[in-house]
Amino acid sequence: MALIREDMMTEEIKTPIWFWAAGILAVLWNGLGVGAYIQQALMSAEQFAALTEIEQQLIASQPFWHSAAFPVAVLSGFLGSIFLLLKKRLAVRMFLLSLIAVTAQFLGYFILDGYMDYISSQGWVMPVLIPIVAVILLLYSSAMERKGLLR
Repeated sequence: MALIREDMMTEEIKTPIWFWAAGILAVLWNGLGVGAYIQQALMSAEQFAALTEIEQQLIASQPFWHSAAFPVAVLSGFLGSIFLLLKKRLAVRMFLLSLIAVTAQFLGYFILDGYMDYISSQGWVMPVLIPIVAVILLLYSSAMERKGLLR
């Protein structure tokens, strides 16, 4: 009678190199977001005074829910990136939370007085790129979960 070892029955899925590259890029991208949040949260009075008048008004007039969306978006995105590199399924849930917070944050921008004027003078690159990257990270992590790379 042959004994079949259980570990021989489970097929090991080889992790492709692009998985690691995508994970490192995700950590770097979301690390920049965490840095931007920390910079804004710890801004001194002198730094605040150096901002343009419209930037000062936008920051000062943000409702609590809008201010809270920023750290939730960047911290859950950063944790999602770490969990992705650790090959944990929790990455998908963190990226979903990040996308929800990014959506709240950017939808909030469109209802804040003055934001459209600020964006038109500063450019649309980041306000467009951030939600796109959030969607891509969620879709990518979901695909990796379906392929069995995340456990």
